[in-house]
Amino acid sequence: MTTLLKTEHLNWLTEYIDCIDTEVAKLFPANPSTTLEKAAAEALSNGGKRVRAVLALLMCEQFSGDYKPAVPIAVAYELAHASALVQDDIIDSSKMRRGTISVVSKYGLSNAILTSDFLLFNVPKIISKYGDTLESSKLAKLFDLVGEACRAATWGEFLDLEMSQRRDLLVSESEYENMIRSKTASLLAAPSASGAIIGGATEEETTLAYDFGEWLGMAYQVHDDALDLFGDEQVLGKPIFTDLRAGKKNLILIHCLNHCTENERRFLDSLTGKVGEYDKEDVSRARVILERYGSVQYAKASSAKYLGEAKKVAGRLSTDSRTMRSLLTLSDYLSQRYY
Repeated sequence: MTTLLKTEHLNWLTEYIDCIDTEVAKLFPANPSTTLEKAAAEALSNGGKRVRAVLALLMCEQFSGDYKPAVPIAVAYELAHASALVQDDIIDSSKMRRGTISVVSKYGLSNAILTSDFLLFNVPKIISKYGDTLESSKLAKLFDLVGEACRAATWGEFLDLEMSQRRDLLVSESEYENMIRSKTASLLAAPSASGAIIGGATEEETTLAYDFGEWLGMAYQVHDDALDLFGDEQVLGKPIFTDLRAGKKNLILIHCLNHCTENERRFLDSLTGKVGEYDKEDVSRARVILERYGSVQYAKASSAKYLGEAKKVAGRLSTDSRTMRSLLTLSDYLSQRYY
C-alpha cells in the first residue's frame, strides 16, 4: 500500500490508488523475466504517492461523475513521473529512493537509462487508447499536454542542475520559482488538465484545472525542499541534506544566504559536495542557521501562498462538491506532509 495512505483521513483514496496499482501491475507483472522489466516494475511500485494519477482521476470525476475513464491517462503520468525519478537519481547519484535502493544503484547506469526510456516511451502507447473514445482535437490536446509537461520537467531539471553548478551561492527567488514551475509543477498541472478533458470539461475549465495543478505543484515542491533539510531520514526513506550536498538551491537556502553572515555562508557552502555522512553537529548547526533568519517560516509562508492560489482556482471550478472537497483535502496534505 502506498505511503500516502499512512494518513488516516486520506483512507478514502484507497479505491483510486488500488485501481492505478492494478493497471500498473498489468503493464509490468510480478516476477518479470528481464532486468529491464524488473527495474521498471520496481520504479513504479516502491511506495510512491500516485499524486499525479489521483489528480487526473479526481478531475475527471469532478466533471463527469466517474473517474474510471481517466485511468489510462493517470497511468501514463505515473510512468512519466517514474521515468523522471530514475533520471533524477542518476543525475544526483542517489543511492536510495523511498526507502529502497535506487534503480541506478541496484542495476547500474546503463540499465537505469534504459529503464527511464522504457517507462517514458510507453506513455504515448497508453494515451493512444483514447483514439476510439475522444474526438481528434481532444486527443491531440492530451498528447500536447504530456509532451509539454515532459519537456518542461526536463528543462526544469536542467535549470536545477545549472544553478547547483554556479560558483556564486546567491540565486534569486524568481530563478528558483521558474525552476520548480517547470521541474515539478508541470507534472501536476498536466494530469489535472488531462483528467478534466477526459471528463468533458470546457476549454476554460481545463485551463483552470491546469492552473490548480500548477499552483499545487509549487506548494508541493517548496514543502519537499523543506523536508530535505528538516525531515526525518527514517520517515522519509532517504538521506537528508541530499540537495545541499549536490549544491542545489531551495527557497530556505536562498532566503538564508541572502540574510546570514559571511562566516555562516561559508559554513553552509562547506557542506556542499560532502562525501560520506554528515556529522550530527554540522546538521544541527546548519539547521540553527536556517531557522535563525526566519528562512524556514518564510518557505512555509510561500508554500501556503501557492496553496492559497490553488484553492482560489478550485473555488472557480466548484463551490461545493464531494470530489472538489477531496481535491482540497489532498492538497492540504501534500503541502503539509512529513514524508
